[in-house]
Amino acid sequence: MCHIIKLAIITFFLVGCSSLGGFVESRAPDEKFIDITGGVDRSFSYKFKVEYRTTTELNQCTTYHLALGKRIAQQFEFDYYPDIKGSTYSVRLPLQELEPNTFCNWKPVMAFLCVNSAGKEPTSCTSIFSFRGVQDISSVTTIECTKSNFCSDSENNIGSGAINDFNRTYQVDIVAK
Repeated sequence: MCHIIKLAIITFFLVGCSSLGGFVESRAPDEKFIDITGGVDRSFSYKFKVEYRTTTELNQCTTYHLALGKRIAQQFEFDYYPDIKGSTYSVRLPLQELEPNTFCNWKPVMAFLCVNSAGKEPTSCTSIFSFRGVQDISSVTTIECTKSNFCSDSENNIGSGAINDFNRTYQVDIVAK
């Protein structure tokens, strides 16, 4: 019986401690950010999301993916709701919500736009920016969303909007298709 209790305690600590490695919320999340503004179609509800991933391959910074048969980076997401006034919106996406200087080295990797029908929680998400260390977007991005809540950019290259210029404003217009 004592052996079973010891095993249960060890299992609890191993499972409990292996969740998010090096996960420390930053004291200065707005030190690195992007502001997004633009026109908005009021037939949808919106939120933006920033995905962070670990960049260190230590076991406590990765998770074993059974289907892939290998360890992959851990990830965590933060949601942000835009301030909508009439037919325009604005939102600040902090890019340092997680402290980057931990042993897991958390980094923001992608920003998403999530939509749903007006009045409903946004659940259908599409990547709009990646933070890959290059800058290859136009000055204005137009995102087209269908009634089935699928969005893509008007030039059909969604997900390739790589940016590396931070602490500035980007224009993303959201229209119904």
